[in-house]
Amino acid sequence: MQSLLIITEVLGYDDQAGCLHALCHDGRQLQVQSEPGQRVNCDTLLAQRCPFFLLCDRPPEVLGDLLMLSPRALISVPPFSTEEVAAMLDSGQAEQVLEQVLGR
Repeated sequence: MQSLLIITEVLGYDDQAGCLHALCHDGRQLQVQSEPGQRVNCDTLLAQRCPFFLLCDRPPEVLGDLLMLSPRALISVPPFSTEEVAAMLDSGQAEQVLEQVLGR
């Protein structure tokens, strides 16, 4: 089952915890876990301009307002410009877009 998130801010990589911290459009925090010597998902997200869509091959683990992605998750950033994503957020269409894309 795929998952789509809208990332509005990348807060950075925490070397001690081995994870990247980011914020989603709905205010929840996302942690993208990494393994020693394998930071490809985190490095990919660090290189993005916000806001952006994040497509995952599996849903994140939900712990209250915290979402966690496994270091083994396959991720991609669909080709939408920052301006397109920002306009969609500004127009209040975020939830509609997520529902349409995921077929909820």
